[in-house]
Amino acid sequence: MAVSPVLIGRQGEFEALRRALADGRGGVPRAMVIRGEAGIGKTRLVQEAIRALRADAAADDPPVVVATAQCVDGGDGAPPFHALRGLLRDLRAGVGDGLLDVASASPGVLRTLGVLVPELAEASATVAPESIEPSSDLVSDTIETVVERLSERFHVVVVVEDLHWADALTASFATLLAMTRRGRHLTVVLTYRSDEVARRTMLSGVVALEGRRDIEHLELARLSGAEVGSQIEAIAPGRFSRADTDAIAARSGGVPFFVEELVSLEAEELPGPLRDLLLLRYRGTSPGARQIVALLSVGGDDVDHDILLRVSGGDRTVLDDGVREALERGLITVTATGYGFRHALLREAVYGDVLPGVRRDAHRAYADALERAGASFSTLAAVAEHRARSGDVPAAFDATVRCLAQPGSELAPSTTAALWRRLAEWWDDVPDAQDRVGGASRMEVLRRAAEYLWHAGDYLEARSVVTAALALPGPSDPVERATALWWLVMCEGWISIRADEQALAEADALLVGRTDSAALAQLARVRSISGRHDIASLEDAVSIARDSGDAETLAICLTNLAVRRVHDGDDELAAAAAHAALEVTPRAGGRHRALLVLAGIALFEARYREAAEGFEKMRREALEIGREHGHGAIATVGLAHTLIPVGRLGESEAHAQRALQLLVVPFDRSAALRVLAEGDLWGDRPAAYAEKRRVIDDEMPDVLDVPDEDYGWRRLDLLEALVRIADEPDDRRRLELVRAGVSRESALRAAETQPWVRPWSLPIRAWLVAEGRRVSGADPSLDHGISQIRDDVMALVSPPTIRGVAAVLVDFVAAESTADAAVESRLAAWRAVLAGVRAGEGLAVQFVHLATLRLAEALVECGDRAGAEATLAELGASARAEGDALVARWAAQLAARAGLGGDPGSRIASLTERESQVLELVARGMTNPQIGRELFISPKTASIHVSSILTKLGVANRTEAAAFARARAPAAPAHD
Repeated sequence: MAVSPVLIGRQGEFEALRRALADGRGGVPRAMVIRGEAGIGKTRLVQEAIRALRADAAADDPPVVVATAQCVDGGDGAPPFHALRGLLRDLRAGVGDGLLDVASASPGVLRTLGVLVPELAEASATVAPESIEPSSDLVSDTIETVVERLSERFHVVVVVEDLHWADALTASFATLLAMTRRGRHLTVVLTYRSDEVARRTMLSGVVALEGRRDIEHLELARLSGAEVGSQIEAIAPGRFSRADTDAIAARSGGVPFFVEELVSLEAEELPGPLRDLLLLRYRGTSPGARQIVALLSVGGDDVDHDILLRVSGGDRTVLDDGVREALERGLITVTATGYGFRHALLREAVYGDVLPGVRRDAHRAYADALERAGASFSTLAAVAEHRARSGDVPAAFDATVRCLAQPGSELAPSTTAALWRRLAEWWDDVPDAQDRVGGASRMEVLRRAAEYLWHAGDYLEARSVVTAALALPGPSDPVERATALWWLVMCEGWISIRADEQALAEADALLVGRTDSAALAQLARVRSISGRHDIASLEDAVSIARDSGDAETLAICLTNLAVRRVHDGDDELAAAAAHAALEVTPRAGGRHRALLVLAGIALFEARYREAAEGFEKMRREALEIGREHGHGAIATVGLAHTLIPVGRLGESEAHAQRALQLLVVPFDRSAALRVLAEGDLWGDRPAAYAEKRRVIDDEMPDVLDVPDEDYGWRRLDLLEALVRIADEPDDRRRLELVRAGVSRESALRAAETQPWVRPWSLPIRAWLVAEGRRVSGADPSLDHGISQIRDDVMALVSPPTIRGVAAVLVDFVAAESTADAAVESRLAAWRAVLAGVRAGEGLAVQFVHLATLRLAEALVECGDRAGAEATLAELGASARAEGDALVARWAAQLAARAGLGGDPGSRIASLTERESQVLELVARGMTNPQIGRELFISPKTASIHVSSILTKLGVANRTEAAAFARARAPAAPAHD
């Protein structure tokens, strides 16, 4: 096969990819998506860039390891793990025993890898058989972990080719790795056919990457006529005339692969259709080689040598001769274990050229050969596909049943769901189908398909399938139907965040009165949801679960009881139920839900450091067993939320961003966005906060129907209003902002549907009271509203209404209520607050900073300038170190206004425009009433401005202020 020795016409794209690879080598992880039609040169571009990367390597650069996941076109029965298995084998070949060293750090990781590549598990003595809980993300999480660890020592280049053929698992892995780029020396390259976007639903995640600025996208266009000429000359110097070159350029359409095919032809006339072009060299081979190539096309994109030998008749000489000729003609290539086509277009054309009868016989031969080769999940899935394509539906049915019984089905939920659905589709064509599938009905078969779709995160399709199961005609087993109804409830819960009460009632009616363990377990699960608002009902569900003997069901019911007790404010009993769930649950899912409850209790009680430790423990456990996407992602959100009050905003943001990359359910994503939004407010990034709020209002408004999210965003809205109030210099505008803040506080109070949310809002509401009292007297109705808020807040901090919150929070609320008190009272109140601060509990560090700022304000007002200066210096340093840029800015502004640590000129500069006007009139000897008449303000307002001026200038009285102003005034111009 004629191939250009140099890359033609891709210089810009080549340099872009080289930069991405160089960044990865230098420790800046990069991802790139390359798209273009079939034959356009995506693979060649990647190969050339990697070749250049290796050639440019310096002695101290990390070794390059290239791992390719080559997706294949297998229809609905695409072999599971095929692409990821190839990627892992490349990693092992590139790093040798290093991969085993990495994997051995976690038996869970190695166990999962052993399902994909058995030789990895065989090489380790640390792996013991253990059932792996169904998870749509276990495999991708595991491989991502391995890649991350390897990238510390190697420059790992992950290439996922032909994503348009990827199964859900591979597509999810590829897009997530491109987004997260977890690792140090890492480059991720994804390729797909742009002309397949409309037909391939799995490409939706890849297409969504186009909206990300941190991922570069390359679109490979067709070559120009001049570039085609350069390609032809590079392949066959001097062989083609200008007319021949123009003809090839016209016929190929500028697609490099077609140019190569046309240049390779020896015939004088060019063929017509492109399919004939692709088949020309195939048809020109000997009969023996043609038979081998035809058999290879039936086997797939990558066929094992031994399997092909059996299918071709077992004559090694015939096989070797045929393979050698096909290789020489450029039709096929050698893979790690066998053979594949040089280009997918070739395989498609050859497969279409094989006679139907020959195809059926070949599929049957492949099924027979694969059955003799082993009984793994992936092998039996391939057997089932070949049986189906050979027309033997009963045999395909049986192979699928055996496949689903093998270890590994839980690792590929989307593929497993497809297999269960195929059983349901074949049901009417298979004698005794129910007996063949172990007694399960057609409804149960579809229900299991829906369950695996749910685990794969495809909740809409899962709902569609379970709805179809429930709509099947004829009688059904009550427990099977109740179980299907349960899964309908699960799907609806994740889609709409609401329970399907009608489905729950029907399931309950089907199960009540039955005493068999399966029925009791399902009844307990149903009542644990239907009775979720009532403690007695939840306790009854726990009792039923105990009677069923099903440990996992008991753990679910105990955890649901714990959640309800948390909502009702009974933390002690909630913790007891969660600990009981931990004792009985045998599986990670139940354990993690209980751990979430315990960490949540600590968070609700303002034990922030303890809560952070709990969330981090759960996150690490989930990561270790490959469950980062599920409970691990929820734990990551909880950790991110908890790190804000302990002053670790940078870490909080990183975890929240990671959670956003993992989560798909809208209200979960909203929770992660809220963490980032609160970080924006304390980080003094109001525009960033406004953008996140816009996303919620415009793109995710339904999440506000969820009480927790509605409350959470209203709390941030009030915090944002308080920031604006504090920053507003104009008195009238400030009054309007306080009035708006009172309105937001009313909305927040209305959203407080659970008692445990109140402690989170208390410091903010107390802050609003302080701002309101600073503008008291201007609006009687506003004063009344502020007084009501103060009374409500003070009532909440009166024991035993508030629970589990450190006394320092109560002190903070009381201190904010002294905003209009004498300075001595305020000094004592804020000193008491700061004396009671304990790191990581009671009062979020941001409010500790705010309390310190209030103390500094009081110190300035009472004339303790040295104390104020020292307090503000310490505050500025600690606030900046803990990510609180907002209070750090306010501290700097207070120091400037008070003239602390600066020259007299900076003190003058710290005055507002209105204060400068007042100072000028003070210097002219005017009284407050005179200043009021001159500036059209009240004498009281003039007095307030004078007090502020005295503070900022650091002077004791009006006389000193007037002298200070005259001394700093510019000299009058001299006159001749």
